[in-house]
Amino acid sequence: MRLPVPLTIISALSLCFGLFCQRANAQTGSTTKNADATISGKVTSKGKPAAGVVVGLRLSEPNQFDSTFKATSDQEGKYRITNVPRGSYYVAPVAPAFVISDVNKSSGQSLVITEGDNVEGIDFDLVKGGVITGKVTDTDGHPIVEEQVSLLSADYPRSGPSFHVPGNFQTDDRGIYRMFGIRPGRYKVSVGEESVYRGVGGRRHSLPITFYPDTNEAAKAAVIEIGEGSEATKIDITLGHPLEGFAVSGRVVDGETGKPVSGMPISLSKIMIIDASSRSGYGGVTDARSDAEGAFRLNKLPAGKYSVSIEPPPESDLRAEPVAFDVIDQEVTGLLIKTATGASLSGTVVFEGSRGPNTAGTQAPSWLSVHLRNEGLGFTSNQPAQIKPDGSFRIGGLLAGNVTFSIGSWGPTGNAKVITISRVERDGVVQPNGIQVQTGERISGIRIVAAYSSGSIRGVVKVENGTLPPNGDLVVGLNRVGDANWNSGGGTAVDARGHFLIEGLAAGTYELTVSAYVPEWRQRPRTSKQLVTVTDGAATDVMVTIDLTPPPIR
Repeated sequence: MRLPVPLTIISALSLCFGLFCQRANAQTGSTTKNADATISGKVTSKGKPAAGVVVGLRLSEPNQFDSTFKATSDQEGKYRITNVPRGSYYVAPVAPAFVISDVNKSSGQSLVITEGDNVEGIDFDLVKGGVITGKVTDTDGHPIVEEQVSLLSADYPRSGPSFHVPGNFQTDDRGIYRMFGIRPGRYKVSVGEESVYRGVGGRRHSLPITFYPDTNEAAKAAVIEIGEGSEATKIDITLGHPLEGFAVSGRVVDGETGKPVSGMPISLSKIMIIDASSRSGYGGVTDARSDAEGAFRLNKLPAGKYSVSIEPPPESDLRAEPVAFDVIDQEVTGLLIKTATGASLSGTVVFEGSRGPNTAGTQAPSWLSVHLRNEGLGFTSNQPAQIKPDGSFRIGGLLAGNVTFSIGSWGPTGNAKVITISRVERDGVVQPNGIQVQTGERISGIRIVAAYSSGSIRGVVKVENGTLPPNGDLVVGLNRVGDANWNSGGGTAVDARGHFLIEGLAAGTYELTVSAYVPEWRQRPRTSKQLVTVTDGAATDVMVTIDLTPPPIR
């Protein structure tokens, strides 16, 4: 069948800078070696061939949004994408009114491509998405025109704006909206302003966020059931009057002396109660600053739960714990933000070897990630520090704990993992286990020696004594043996065939760990570890086996 909708190349999928957790199925497709890398498969709609569907690739690098690699399915639903260079990709068909029937492939399918790969059997089945329609009016019955309508998953809430289902839907000149291409599931619909604080600028108007049927609280919103090709009508929302809200004021003072701290930017977070067991928060810096007396004021905050703190300049040593408060039906006064002096680190980043920042095809790094582990609080914080043109850096406002580092630089292919820290020195002494930072300590004389690295690991994960269910995850982690300062940046994607690729590694020995996570197991994940030796400028091929045999019942 030919889908009766306009078709476009996929332009963007979910971006992920940290841990990549992708579904893996070693039985999907087959791989052989040809002169050119190709990806092929079939697109169907409820089992029948779907012709004219564009299937596109998107690099999973964080700065790659569009792709020139695409193909259109023929009369038999078959497609073939050719001349694909090596890299990590997402592949997906795009038909605006349709969705991929397999929920585990809802954003496409991940693939790791190496030179000469011929990946076959990357198939997709499409079904008609659901539709939600309704009308948005004010309290006087007038239509609300060109207002954004948002869709919230009732089953998978997330923090901040990210929990909304993608889609750009607006009301028309009659206040009517129509949302289409919705995956079967349970949803909540909302209209109105969601930003925490707009300051003196902002939009042409400010409407309170309102969920169907006419409530300002997500927890009280009605749940709309959407099935395959179904349509929910008359999901009408009546918005309240333009948002006025209440003022919130307080002071920023030195936590030890009680003296006012002036000129400090104020940050605000909105706390949302999703349901009885789930809450989330989102926000950021406002345009408010503390004055000469340390006083600050935020205007027009609607009723809700919030927290307020400070947003010091990047090199400031100040920090402060958030102060929580509720806005109910009147102005909030007397909030007191107490600053404290955090620890600071300063030093230089230098490169060794022939391939430095000025080598053709490379860029000098602009940021340094500082990873601080506070054992008392039981968490690791990550803060960026700018690397200046002369290689110097400084970061302040740190808690006490153990600090390690990582460096990033966007290369010509968007690969951010091409820099390896060879060693970290403090006053000329190598620190193999990180740097221990005490409360309020000022540490200088740090020397981070880094190198651009070109080793890589190409691997395949083989599952034995069981099958990973569709909602299971395979995650690959990597640690450099004997070097606590080395940071892998989280995890690495395992693609739909069980393949993975880790690039930008320095020569040395690494411990590779594969972990299998399945929500219903309710146990520690199964893991498999293996030592891998990497050579600079070469790819090391590995096969990792993970055993899914259930542990004995105690």
